[in-house]
Amino acid sequence: MSLFPRKERPPFVREYLDQTPKRLPGKTPAEAIRFVALDTEASGFHVDNDRILSVAVMELKAGAIDVASAREWIVNQPQTLPNKASEIHGILRSEIEQGVPAPAMLEELLPMLSGAVVVGHNIRFDAFMLDAACQRHFGIRFRNALVDCGAMAMNELVPFHRVGYARQRMPTIEDICAHLDLPMPDRHTAEGDAFIAAQLFLLLTARMRRRTGRPLRLRDFPLSRIS
Repeated sequence: MSLFPRKERPPFVREYLDQTPKRLPGKTPAEAIRFVALDTEASGFHVDNDRILSVAVMELKAGAIDVASAREWIVNQPQTLPNKASEIHGILRSEIEQGVPAPAMLEELLPMLSGAVVVGHNIRFDAFMLDAACQRHFGIRFRNALVDCGAMAMNELVPFHRVGYARQRMPTIEDICAHLDLPMPDRHTAEGDAFIAAQLFLLLTARMRRRTGRPLRLRDFPLSRIS
């Protein structure tokens, strides 16, 4: 249930909804699109039961990572206890206790995502976690268009091309980085994984341009949505 009836939603929520259309024209030039790399670290993999513990974003501008735009949040989730996921992301209980409340994180994050296409690896999981948080705290859906670097790699890198096998898995971020000889600094942190995804997106986009031999449009990217 929403904490905010439709007419009483905070201004940043209304602005996010107004500025983030449910559909973007496929003919939109890539240069006219705001791409934002994003990653989350969570207490587990169950959207309904687990919670976001950290989020990082960085904007991509003119074919480069806008480092100055990078932001990261540690999120205070009082009900979250250490578990096996803690061994992966390494976020300490003391860090979680000093983090920002989830609504405050969303208040800063959603304006950065307004109107943007969100980029990441296994990005649908991140989007579903953010969608659950948006519904839980503000009664809205996460509505950004998504581009997954794994899907891009399957289109652009021969070793990962689709072969018609129904259960063919998407390449992991380790698979793609190993193929491209790309270092993976700060793996399994939100900021580190967002930075890796941003680099992969730029490298794979450059390959798309070479393959097509023309300026890219939104329809050239493997877009998806969760709402």
